[in-house]
Amino acid sequence: MCPEVIKTYVKGLDERIDAGIPAGSIVLICGTPGSLKTTFCYNILLNHALQTKEKGLYISLEQHRESILAQMKRIGFDSTMAKDLITVVDLAHLRKFLGPETPGTSIDWLKVIASQIKFFHEEGYHLIAIDSLDALYVLSPVDNVRNRLFHFFEELRDTGVSLFMISEMDPGSRSFGKYGVEGFLSDGIIHLEIERIGKTVGRFISIVKMRGASHPTDYFPLIVDKGEFRIVQR
Repeated sequence: MCPEVIKTYVKGLDERIDAGIPAGSIVLICGTPGSLKTTFCYNILLNHALQTKEKGLYISLEQHRESILAQMKRIGFDSTMAKDLITVVDLAHLRKFLGPETPGTSIDWLKVIASQIKFFHEEGYHLIAIDSLDALYVLSPVDNVRNRLFHFFEELRDTGVSLFMISEMDPGSRSFGKYGVEGFLSDGIIHLEIERIGKTVGRFISIVKMRGASHPTDYFPLIVDKGEFRIVQR
């Protein structure tokens, strides 16, 4: 049986959002480059697998699988503890799954991703991360944006999977998606922010939006140490 909520596994934060994220939610993980979006998502997948024994899937449309696993190891995540529960697939894997491309035709990657998520969910994966929406847009430029993305989000939502989608933000931007509609279509928005403080860089986290859960919208100082996330209590 799937849990009713998904924890963020950020110490001090879950208690502030009704213990976690409602299962079946589509949540944007937003931030500028270097704000640890990949690490944040992987932290959730790994700890969720260890705590619940449920399988998690990380779909990377940018980095190679080996690069992600090496990066997580350097940060302090011991992925071998959940090696039978966490699957990382990259673009090369997805292309191989699709088979040879027909010359003169283009792949509709939004449809591919939606169908792959449905497939993996039917195979027992209840928690999935996509890295990233921006890479997906590069693979399949979106026309008629509002209509197309509405149907894409609805296809994902109909699977019932709990889904995290990484969204890149430009420095200084307050838009949580390239087209400005992703924030409205998602069930939740978690913003990871970096700020230069003197000669150091501070990290902050905010639950900007989470349907079905009460939560503060404050920005909390975020500490990442030896594979553990925690906020500084106020």
